[in-house]
Amino acid sequence: MHQRICKLSSGPHFRGAGPEAKMEKRVIVLALVFVFGLGLPATAKPPKRHVLAAKLFAAKSVYFDNETGFAAVGADALRELKKWGRFRVVQNRERADLVFVLSSEEYSEDVGDLGPASKTDFEPDWFLHFHYRPANAYLTVIDTITGETLWAGSHVWGGLLTGFNSAGRRLVHRLREQVDPQ
Repeated sequence: MHQRICKLSSGPHFRGAGPEAKMEKRVIVLALVFVFGLGLPATAKPPKRHVLAAKLFAAKSVYFDNETGFAAVGADALRELKKWGRFRVVQNRERADLVFVLSSEEYSEDVGDLGPASKTDFEPDWFLHFHYRPANAYLTVIDTITGETLWAGSHVWGGLLTGFNSAGRRLVHRLREQVDPQ
C-alpha cells in the first residue's frame, strides 16, 4: 500500500511535485517580495534631525578661538564664518554671545587649554620631524553665560584632495547647514 501512495504522489497529475510547480512557487514568492519590498521604503521614517539650542538662533555675536595650532586652518574657518554672515565676529570674548572653539582635540569643560600648545616638551629635538597634523578637527559652540555646549562636531583633517586646511571651514559649513537649511 505504501508503494502505491508513493507512485500516486509522484505521478504527473499530483500538483506540487513537478518542476513547473516549483517554478510557480518561486515566481509567487518573488512577486510577493517585490510588492512588499516596494512598500517599505515609502513607509520608512525620514532621518531624525538634531534639535539645536534656541540660544544658537538668538545669538548675534561670536568669538572665534583657534586652538588647533595651525593659523591657516583657523583663518579658513573664520573666513567661512564671516562669509556666512549670520554672526558678528568680535575680538573680545566677554562681548560675545557664543564662543566657537576650533581645536585638534575634543572639547572638555574640565580642561582649560586645548590643542598641541598645551603639551610642552622641553627636551632637545635632535631628529628631523615632519610637521604634526592631527587626525580630526573639532568645532564646539559654547554659550558664554552658562558655559553650556550648544553644538559640537568633528571632521577628518584635510588632505591633498580636500585641502590641508579645510577641516575648520567644513565644520562651520556643516553647522550652517543645520542652522539655516536651504
